[in-house]
Amino acid sequence: MGPEMSARQWTIWRMTGDVDEATNARFRAELRKQLGFLGRTAKLFDEGHEDEGVRLAAVMRVLFHDTFHPKTGKPNSISLLTHLGMRESCTMLTTPPTQLADWRDFLAVKIDLNSATPSSLVPRLDLQLIEIPFTTWWDSDSVRAKASVSRRRLITNAANKDGGAHVDRKLERFYEELMHANWSLGITGNLTYDGPPPFEQGVTQYPKNAHLALLRQFAYEVLATAERFGWF
Repeated sequence: MGPEMSARQWTIWRMTGDVDEATNARFRAELRKQLGFLGRTAKLFDEGHEDEGVRLAAVMRVLFHDTFHPKTGKPNSISLLTHLGMRESCTMLTTPPTQLADWRDFLAVKIDLNSATPSSLVPRLDLQLIEIPFTTWWDSDSVRAKASVSRRRLITNAANKDGGAHVDRKLERFYEELMHANWSLGITGNLTYDGPPPFEQGVTQYPKNAHLALLRQFAYEVLATAERFGWF
């Protein structure tokens, strides 16, 4: 039995759990609080504090991530969506796939030759989103860069291993590949500046923020979903 909650486990847990009106009201209030955290942290990200991306991941983990003991099947942690009985019926707004069918569906490239990081990736926060089931949004390998990964894997790795809520000695390979995005557009400078060049010339510079930009894009989807379907 894996760490994610199956539909059967979810049904059993909801049927056996005694959630009274007061507890459910507390869960609803907690949902609004966590969405507030998500919105404020997203604003900080947009103001230039991109390291807030891992805190976006920590909030999304609280909202969505269920874990169970691998041997007993007993819950280790239960997400707010599951506490509220929303998980199986929930619809999410998602970034629409294009004919590219890769990371460019989610991110755009920003070039700044006066920056220490001349090539970076930015979330596409102006896209019209489409509806999909929650389980597809959460579990499908919809992010295609050097490897294909799910939102769940990226969010939980950022939260559990890269400082959102915990730091591990070693990161997963796919996560490191997002941090050193040599699969995207690189810049090799041969430029002349009045002073010292802002980045090393003659060496290809790749974006170092794909993981953070993707987390911001996911937060955009979550906040748009919450607004569309009245989660607040």
